[in-house]
Amino acid sequence: QFHIPFYASRMLPNTFALAIVLQGYSFWLDDNIQLAASCIVFATAIFRCDVLLLLASVGVSWLIRRRLTIVQALSAGVLTGILSLLLTVPIDSLLWQRLLWPEGEVFYFNTILGKSSDWGTSPWHWYFSSALPKSMLLTLLLVPLSVLRLPEYLSAWERKIRQSLSSSQGDSVKFRWIEDEWLP
Repeated sequence: QFHIPFYASRMLPNTFALAIVLQGYSFWLDDNIQLAASCIVFATAIFRCDVLLLLASVGVSWLIRRRLTIVQALSAGVLTGILSLLLTVPIDSLLWQRLLWPEGEVFYFNTILGKSSDWGTSPWHWYFSSALPKSMLLTLLLVPLSVLRLPEYLSAWERKIRQSLSSSQGDSVKFRWIEDEWLP
């Protein structure tokens, strides 16, 4: 709810990764799986190594459903990975004044060395006591209504509206065929 406008106003790797991953989803919906995979590999290599989890789950589903062959996956992944590294390593090395692949270091530090907790930890209840309430904002007030069978009521209401609209549209079509002095 608030994530997109919040992060869109900030120059963060999350924002760039989100835009690229969404473009990848767009390619996926257009049935261009190789471009989708390339977008997700690019976002993973340059902006957020965490996207590797998404890449793994989506990639496995593409392979299982035969939307992508192993050769296509490897060619898209390796080619995009190499091009991504050729883009990011020189720029980041120049900026940091040492040879550097930032997402590689993040992956190594957090995952291989298992030191992600060095960044700090929150208590076990933090997600439920802080993150969820903040992200839900006023939606939390609607949670009690979830016990009601609103979708069924709304669908019945929508059906009634459609029926009434179709009959009124039918009436207006009928009136168009009747020549009457009161109708234009």
